[in-house]
This record gives sequence, structure tokens and C-alpha cells, in this order.
Amino acid sequence: MSGWLRSQGRWLPGDALRVVALVSVPLAGVVAGGPSAAAMLLALGGAMALRFLRVPTATDLTGQIVLLASAWFAATGTYETVPGLDFAMHLGSGAVLAVLARAAMLPAGLLPSGSDRRAAASRVLHTTTAVLLLGLLWELGEWAGHAWITPDIGVGYEDTLLDLVADVLGGLAAALARELADARRGALVARS
Repeated sequence: MSGWLRSQGRWLPGDALRVVALVSVPLAGVVAGGPSAAAMLLALGGAMALRFLRVPTATDLTGQIVLLASAWFAATGTYETVPGLDFAMHLGSGAVLAVLARAAMLPAGLLPSGSDRRAAASRVLHTTTAVLLLGLLWELGEWAGHAWITPDIGVGYEDTLLDLVADVLGGLAAALARELADARRGALVARS
């Protein structure tokens, strides 16, 4: 059995929140219906991805809180009552998606591993592009839900564009922050 698989068999600090996410799937269905349960299921998927990719505990907890809050705000209709909340949560979700995308693509060899500026710029570009793609898939899912399941799912041209812009800005900010932190850490290691 691989070391990664063996390490998945133990409880991690963020697993308590994953249990909350699991319980939230049927609860969201009872509170707000099937589309909300589906959104919560995606939040649970993100929470599980954070675990499987073994991100640091603080990142794991923060990411799960952002994803759960986003899904619960949708289930409870909070986005319709709090101006700007949808944009803010898409910023946060874009950042979480950037962390997940980078953590998945880097060990798979889909991102360059060098420490030079070109490699760093490439990682930022590809990570941000992955966030844009995931955001686009989310927006297509919202549109499909609106068109084929219930018109209660709010969609519109301006909403979709603002959501995608927020996803990209959040993803770009997270990707840049990670690269700057890695460069700073590398500079500290080089000086030691």
C-alpha cells in the first residue's frame, strides 16, 4: 500500500468539517430542494478533494469553510438579500479552486516545477486558466439547472460574467500569492 493511501486512513483535523458537509447534502435538500442538495454535493466534493490532495490544515479548513458557506448562502437565498456577497464568495471559491488545481496539476507533471520566473508565470497562468474552466463549467451547470430543472436558479448575462470575473480574480490572487510565498521561501533557503 502506498504511503499516500496509508496516510488517508487516519483522521485529519478537517474531517469534522467534512462530516458537516456530508450531513449538509440531505439537509440542504430538505431545506431548499434538489438543486441546493446538488450544490452542497459539489461543496462536499471540494472538501474531499482538499483531503485527498493533502493541503496544509489551515488551507483545508479555510477552503472547506468557503465552499460550505457558498453552498449554504445559495440554499438559504442569502445571495439575493446581501449585495456583493455572490461576488465575494466567487472570489473566495476561485481562490480555493486555484489551490486545488495547483495541488492536483503540479505532482501530475502538468505544471512546470522550476523556480525561474518563466516556470512561475506558467504555473500562475495554467492555474488561473483551470479556475476559469471550472467556473465556466459551474455557470453552465447553473444555466442547465435554470433551463431544465427550475427557473428559481438565478442566471443572467451580468451575473454570469461577474461570477466568472470573480472566479478568475480569486484564482489569480491565490496563484500569485502562492508563487510569491514560494519565491520568498526559496530566497530564505538560499540565504541559509
